[in-house]
Amino acid sequence: MSLPYRERLRLAWELTWPLALIDLVFVLLIHGVFNTKGETADSVWAVASFFAVSPWIVRRGLRLSYGSAKFEVVRRANREAVLSYQESLKVMWLLAWRTLALSLVALLAVSLLFSAMRSNFRVNTESALWNNLGLSAIDAVSSLVFTPFLIPGMLRKRYRGFHLELVMKPVPAARNRGRTKL
Repeated sequence: MSLPYRERLRLAWELTWPLALIDLVFVLLIHGVFNTKGETADSVWAVASFFAVSPWIVRRGLRLSYGSAKFEVVRRANREAVLSYQESLKVMWLLAWRTLALSLVALLAVSLLFSAMRSNFRVNTESALWNNLGLSAIDAVSSLVFTPFLIPGMLRKRYRGFHLELVMKPVPAARNRGRTKL
């Protein structure tokens, strides 16, 4: 079974907005409020978001229903609706590196376009706040654009020890509550 594009876009949204919001709060707090210099705080945040926040967001997103479909984790011995931490890290890594590769190609194309137009587009690189906000925005937009196209590959992938399946959930029958149709 495949997920319609509208539901893949919704899944992309569910995988993007929590991290984008947490990232925005972090960037505003670290670079806006505390005005930290250097890249230590950014590096700590990158590691924490990779190993803690992103797998949690993947587990959260795949627990939700998408239309009449729901994701199940199929292991050798059983089926469950919830990914383990290690499984969610594997799914997150697959989506992250593929999104990054597509984003780099897209940014290269945009850069070549600006170069061909002989544009003198200058970006202020002095402000860590604006740099990080820009990077966060580009990351969120690229995730929303590319993730819907990566979801079928995520479903086809046979991870070590498990794979994901999309199953139809039963639709409850309509009840006639003592009303008669005329």
